[in-house]
Amino acid sequence: MADAYTRIADAIVPSVYAQYSFEEHVQSLEIYQAGILFSDPAIASKLPMGGRSVDMPGWKDLGNDPSEPVNDDPADSIEMKKIGARREVAARNVRAQAWGIPDLTSILAGDDPQKLIVRRQTDYWQRANKLTLLGILKGVLADNVANDAGDLVRITGASIVDADIIEAAYLMGDRADKFKTIWMHSKQMKALKLADLIDYVPPSEQGGPLIPYYMGLRAVIDDDIPVAGGVYTAFMFKDKAILWNELPVNTEGGPLEFDRKPRQGHGGGVTEMVARRHFVPHVPGTRFLDASTAGEFATDAELALAANWDRTASSVKHMTFIALKTTEA
Repeated sequence: MADAYTRIADAIVPSVYAQYSFEEHVQSLEIYQAGILFSDPAIASKLPMGGRSVDMPGWKDLGNDPSEPVNDDPADSIEMKKIGARREVAARNVRAQAWGIPDLTSILAGDDPQKLIVRRQTDYWQRANKLTLLGILKGVLADNVANDAGDLVRITGASIVDADIIEAAYLMGDRADKFKTIWMHSKQMKALKLADLIDYVPPSEQGGPLIPYYMGLRAVIDDDIPVAGGVYTAFMFKDKAILWNELPVNTEGGPLEFDRKPRQGHGGGVTEMVARRHFVPHVPGTRFLDASTAGEFATDAELALAANWDRTASSVKHMTFIALKTTEA
């Protein structure tokens, strides 16, 4: 793609406005505050070993063989059982984004967009990471539908109603009561509100903004939730459902690097800013196969491909999320 710079046409020259104002991004960041993500220091410790992915070997649970009564026969030895191993693989992500600011833009706008870009880095990366997470969830579900009979997905073919949450939760049988959060589109939330199915509770004894709950699940509303052909996907998560390790950027340029180009803008000068993040996201019970990745690291679109994922969990009950697909007007 061609380089793109914040030029005069992209700014508001204050012939009318006394002060350049920034319009806050409207995407929701509540997913990062709902207890869905967690970090594991053991993962970070493996990153210095290099590689495009992180191996996470572990043990499967003991089987459900019934216990056996003993006897006094020395020749009768009990049959030995074994414990199985499993191998999960998480995708390492090394990402970057860049912005260019000609000096003349700041002069005519009456404000410095460079300071704004620096100030908004946290929120930008939260939104970018959310899109990466959605790509991963899409990929895991695509693999689930293709190879595991779609046992993580409840499809209603109708608008969301209160019974849907129960049907979806019981995809996990006796683990149905482990879900803590539902992440849904505003169209789904609207249907539930119209049916008077939403409760609101304060976040603490000290008060504050009320938090919506749906049948005991904290409701996070987000219009970045996937929509395809009128079908809306809500995700129900167990507590600490997604491993997400943010890692220090120890390269020479660090997490935010500046470069001056004094000759650009015909001598007016341009400042280029490059932001970098290193992180390892992972859905427990899965393995990143890296089977369809063009570059060194997968894009969000590549993370959404079924070919890049495989389930290692021995049962759907060991997965940490399910998807509820409804059709909203």
